[in-house]
Amino acid sequence: MKLTVTDPSTGIPLQLDVKPDRLEAEAGYRITYMNGSSFFISNKLGTWRVADDHHVDPDLLVEIGLAIEGQHA
Repeated sequence: MKLTVTDPSTGIPLQLDVKPDRLEAEAGYRITYMNGSSFFISNKLGTWRVADDHHVDPDLLVEIGLAIEGQHA
């Protein structure tokens, strides 16, 4: 799915490609930026977390998680 979220630190809208994925035994989503860079997130006990070594601003991670939840509501 395609999502557009606003980067809280810059106010710039980001277009992201979001696909269900698995990292090891963990289910979550692969988030891909327009430049091809990607990272994996999962929701554990109601908190979205980055599950690989990619650094994501915590406020941006919240925005991405809320957008994903809105798509599945």
